[in-house]
Amino acid sequence: MRSAEFWQRLLAAELAPAKNRVLLEELGSFASDPLDFLAAHSLLTDAEKRRMQAADMAPLAKALKEDVGVLEYDDYPELLLESGNMPAALFVKGNPACLYQPVVAIVGTRSASTYGKACAYKFAQALAKAGVTVISGGALGIDAAAHKGALEAGAKTAAILATGVDTVYPPVHHHLFQQIAASGCLVSQFAVGSKLADYKFLIRNVLVAALSSAVLVIEAPARSGAISTATAANEMGREVFVVPANIDHFGFQGSFALLRDGATLVNHPDQILESLQITPEQPDEFDEASDFGKLILAALTSEPVSTEQIVEKSGLDTSDVLSELTVLELEGRVIRGPSGYALTP
Repeated sequence: MRSAEFWQRLLAAELAPAKNRVLLEELGSFASDPLDFLAAHSLLTDAEKRRMQAADMAPLAKALKEDVGVLEYDDYPELLLESGNMPAALFVKGNPACLYQPVVAIVGTRSASTYGKACAYKFAQALAKAGVTVISGGALGIDAAAHKGALEAGAKTAAILATGVDTVYPPVHHHLFQQIAASGCLVSQFAVGSKLADYKFLIRNVLVAALSSAVLVIEAPARSGAISTATAANEMGREVFVVPANIDHFGFQGSFALLRDGATLVNHPDQILESLQITPEQPDEFDEASDFGKLILAALTSEPVSTEQIVEKSGLDTSDVLSELTVLELEGRVIRGPSGYALTP
């Protein structure tokens, strides 16, 4: 076991996985100060040595008092070891035990539609109930919906971060990150205290794929981080799943490209569970909707419909529509977004 300070400096250097492996193999049971060994090693560039030596220890000291630990190579989940894309170590806040269960990554755009967020929530909830750990990137949109769906199922979830494990990004997810760390874990391959940078998202996306048995892409434009995650997963031999949507929907153009390239189309969580050879949970049955409820459900589609349109289509009074929509939303039959209500996928 190396010290947390050693890993803080090594991860601050941000070395490629292959370089990490060579250095750690050569280091072996090196008895003297391993940092001296690294600082003098010819394999490290001057820039990497500068980053290593400049690593800030103050955030690390604080994090170690707040349930942050180090997951070393020897303790990595088997999927990560098989991937060939292993960081030297991972900083983890919370309990990483959930990473050793079947893991499915749910990914997609930050600018998600109401339909996309509902799909992410529904799939995450169903997978979590069946004992699958749902992981994602902790971002807005699809990521957040996936984490919330798993948490709602009373299950563990893990957020794989593109910052230090002590940094909440986006800041609005402070409470969500607390919930994730309390039930599962926050994970980062970057030094504690590391700030956000665009290139780190791509590195993080590879780790998401490496930790997963499969990747589910919910809603991804043609240029999207979710596409890079799916590409990495495909290169590692992991199955990539995609949910359907209207063919003219801009936010799903990248998803359609994945389907053309051989990804598997799914419209129900059980299809992913079957691929993982996991027995699905028995679905909950809805009670029959009220007469007003039936009229409202008939007026809805998978795309958001405004309250005014529902009133017009159903022929009901506005007060009755609002009251019944509340009931239908609590039952999980409909979802509410900024532009109206839609049927739960």
